[in-house]
Amino acid sequence: MKLWIAGTVPQVIAAAQTGIPSAIVTNPTVVAEWTTAAQRPIEEIARQILAETDLPLYIQLRGPDTDGFLREAEHFEGISPRILPKLPSTTEGIAAAAALERQGRTTLVTTVCSVSQAYLCAAAGVSAICPYYARLDQSGEDAAGFLQRVSKLFLAHDAPTRILPASIRTVAQAEAALCAGATGVIVFDEVFRALCSHPVSHASLEAFERDWEQTLTTYPHAL
Repeated sequence: MKLWIAGTVPQVIAAAQTGIPSAIVTNPTVVAEWTTAAQRPIEEIARQILAETDLPLYIQLRGPDTDGFLREAEHFEGISPRILPKLPSTTEGIAAAAALERQGRTTLVTTVCSVSQAYLCAAAGVSAICPYYARLDQSGEDAAGFLQRVSKLFLAHDAPTRILPASIRTVAQAEAALCAGATGVIVFDEVFRALCSHPVSHASLEAFERDWEQTLTTYPHAL
């Protein structure tokens, strides 16, 4: 199972240092926020993140045609092979992903909102797809049911394409996506932190702390 992280530059670096996430993911909104806040190009920010973490960094490409996607992917690979291409689920985007996969690159296709798009990605040999969970729910569709259908399709045909939904805005949505068959989830830092929290856990730890204060044992950190 996988957890991929998104957020501000300090947030994704801090999350990476926990050892839990296995990739950092961007979208055009994230890239715009990073570059505006730092007043630096995305290439410089990517180098900083790669220097301070050991994770791959998925950067969404603009295209919009296949050749444009391939040129952008080559540009970022020239900076580091740990910068991986994230492409939209258009014909041009999936075609570019197929070409990159044939070259041995790992790709992520985003904006996947139908079983047919997921099928095309798997047929193209895409490494991972990124369905939109909350956005599908908001449009009136059953996001969990959609993930179940895609997961069932991939399992039936032994497709290795992983399913990592984004647009996960709550812990409940993350849990529903995982239980529906997702390989993992892509979450922003706020949800990542919330995944580690539960009222019963918090209350139990407070009770444990009161018990620790009564113990006569001295632990190394207290010496």
